Amino acid sequence: MPSPVRPARLDFGISGYANNDIWTDGLPICPLSGVGMSANQMYREDGTPCSAHEYEDRSIHFCLDRENQTYLYAVFDGHDGAKAAYFASQRLPAELSFEQITPKSSREKVREVFATAFHAVEEAFLESIDHCIAERTQLLDKIPEDMPQVEAARKFPETLDRLQELEKQIRCGTTAVVALIHAGVLYVGNLGDSRALLCKKDKCGVLKVKQLSRDHTTSSHEELQRLAALGLHKHKIEGVRLGNHEITRCIGNYFLKGGYKEFDILSPASAEPVISVPHIDVVPIDDSCSFLLLMSDGLYKSYQEATGSQQVNKEIAQMVVEQFVEQATITSVAQTVVDKVVRLHHDRYLTQQNNFSGRDDITLVIRNFSFRLRGPCSGSRSPAGALAPGPSCALEPPLAESRDAGSSEEEGGGETVSDVCTSQQTSLHSSSNASIFHTSSTESSDVQRPSLNPLQLDEDGRIVSYVSFTPYYQALREANKKGIISDTQLQLYL
Repeated sequence: MPSPVRPARLDFGISGYANNDIWTDGLPICPLSGVGMSANQMYREDGTPCSAHEYEDRSIHFCLDRENQTYLYAVFDGHDGAKAAYFASQRLPAELSFEQITPKSSREKVREVFATAFHAVEEAFLESIDHCIAERTQLLDKIPEDMPQVEAARKFPETLDRLQELEKQIRCGTTAVVALIHAGVLYVGNLGDSRALLCKKDKCGVLKVKQLSRDHTTSSHEELQRLAALGLHKHKIEGVRLGNHEITRCIGNYFLKGGYKEFDILSPASAEPVISVPHIDVVPIDDSCSFLLLMSDGLYKSYQEATGSQQVNKEIAQMVVEQFVEQATITSVAQTVVDKVVRLHHDRYLTQQNNFSGRDDITLVIRNFSFRLRGPCSGSRSPAGALAPGPSCALEPPLAESRDAGSSEEEGGGETVSDVCTSQQTSLHSSSNASIFHTSSTESSDVQRPSLNPLQLDEDGRIVSYVSFTPYYQALREANKKGIISDTQLQLYL
C-alpha cells in the first residue's frame, strides 16, 4: 500500500531512532482521533504534586494509508524508563507500513502480519540491548560471587556504578495496546494491562462498552493458568509484583525473560514465564460502532482508586460520552477526561491520604467512528473536513427508544453506558445539526428536513417547529420518576 519512502536500512539502535531521525514524523496524524495525557504524580503531605520519574508513556495515532482507510493507534506504558515504550512507538509503525498489508490482504493475512509485528518489535528491542547484556556479564565476572556487597562497593565502585546503568537499560520494558483498522475491520492486540474499550450501540440503540483487550497480570486467572502450566505455583505467584509491576506479558524487560532464572519465584519455570505473545481480537466496523478507547492503566486505576468503582470501563466511557457533547475536538474530549480523573484522584488523596501516595502516567487515545462532537464542522466530518468512514450523521436514539439500563448485554458481553447521557446528546444535535441532514444518506426518519419554502409563522409570529421534542421530554420525566436523574437534573435538561 502507499507509504512513506522506506530508508535503505532501518537502524533503531538503543535509542529507538531510525538513522538519527524520528521517521514517524513523516506519517500523517489521523484526524478522527485525539490524545489526552498527564505525567505521573507523587503527593507531598501538603497535597502538592510532583513527578516521581520521567513520563514513560508513548502513543501513536497515524493514518498509514488514506486511500485505503488504514489507520494505526497504540498506547505504550513503559516501566523502568521510557526507552522501550519509545522504541516500540517507532518500530511498530515500520513493521506495518511497508507493503506487508495490501488492499487485497485477507483478514487472516492481516491478523498474521499484525501478530508478527509484536514479535518483530520484541526481537528488535532485545537485539538493541545485546551489547548491554554482554557488558554486564563481563563486569559481573570481575567481582567474586562470594564477596559481600559492602566490600564490593569499596573495591569496585566504578564497576558497580556501570552495572546499575546497564541494568536499568536491560530492565526497561513496556506494555502495548494496539489498534489497526484496515478494510473496515478493527484488529486489537495487547500485551500487559493497558486496555482497549469499544463503545457501540446494541440492537435497541443502547450504548455499551466492551473490553477488547486482556489484562495480562499475576492477578489474571488465564495468566495464572499459563504460568502454572510452566511449573510455577499459582498460590505463590498470584498477585505478586514481578520487579516493579504485575504484568506477565510485555515488550522488553530482559531480566524477566532471558534472565528469569535469577528470580527465585520464576526460576522453576520450564520456559520463559513473561512473554510477548499478544492477545488479538478482530471486530468488523459497522453502523453500531461509536468510538474506541485505548488507555494506559494509569487512567482506569487512578479512577478506581479515586472512586472505588467496580464498573470502571463503563464509567470512563460515560465520561467520554459526556465530553463529546461538551467539546469541539476529539483531543479536547480526551484531555478533559484525563484532567477529570487526575482531579478526582488528587481530591481523594487530600481527604484520605493513607490510601495512596501518588499515581502513574496517564494516556488516553480516542478514535471516533460515528459519535457527534459539538460544533458545526464535527458531525460526519473530521477536523480536516474529510468524511469519516461509516455512518456518522444519524442521531443517537433518545431515551424513550432505548431499553432499560438493566437489559441483557449484547452478544460478547459489555457494560451499558447511561441512556441519560445518550439523550442529552440527542437533544443537542436534534436542534443544532438539523440543517446538515440533507447531506447524509442515513437521515433519521424522526427528523424532518427544513423546508426550502419561506418560513411559516404561527399566530404569535414565531417560526413553526419542524422538530418534535415531545419524546425527549417524556423520556426525561420517566427517568426522573424512576430515580435515574434528580429533580435538579430534570430542570436543567428541560
